[in-house]
Amino acid sequence: MASESRESTGLLVTRLGLAASLLVFALPRLIQGSRAWAPVGKEIPFFSAAFPDTGVGLAVLMIQVLGSAGLLTGYLFRLCTALLASVYALYFLNFLNSGYKTLPLYAGALACVCIGLLISGPGRFAVAVKIESKG
Repeated sequence: MASESRESTGLLVTRLGLAASLLVFALPRLIQGSRAWAPVGKEIPFFSAAFPDTGVGLAVLMIQVLGSAGLLTGYLFRLCTALLASVYALYFLNFLNSGYKTLPLYAGALACVCIGLLISGPGRFAVAVKIESKG
């Protein structure tokens, strides 16, 4: 039982830390509007031919903010972590092709953390788990 508690505590710390960093980045840009969305969309050029940068930026920021909500609460957890892993994999590929040295490592590490959370689940300290266990 103590091992399960430590694992759930570790998942909680990981979920909260990742959600906090996502919210600090994404929420202010989402609120600022299209002026802030376009630069985010330019960071993932794979969709530039088909979609405007503001649309791609809005989609990425929405995934990050809604993904943070999923990390915090545990609702739609696996969907949120899969979407976040996809976004960070795209960042990884973009940074890898642009010659950066540390940014691909950062984006790749975040993609791996999201994949790990996708596999493990939110742990027993998620709000969704607590509410569902009472029902």
